[in-house]
Amino acid sequence: MPIVHINLMQGRPPERIQAMITAVSHAIADSIDAPLETVRVLVNEMEDHQYGVGGKPIAQVKAERAAAARQHAADG
Repeated sequence: MPIVHINLMQGRPPERIQAMITAVSHAIADSIDAPLETVRVLVNEMEDHQYGVGGKPIAQVKAERAAAARQHAADG
């Protein structure tokens, strides 16, 4: 029985997550020739305070990226 774990940041609508589960389930079943009903997909949603990049909280990384994009647009 294939089991897929997917970690996502919170904030996506439930219908988008369901669409992803369907697509991933079919991709796994097709790629390893497994019966679709045996595929399990587990989705874990994380809040910003539970995720970091390069030793920084993701909220800080997002703010830095937004500031850089604004600066690039102003320079551009």
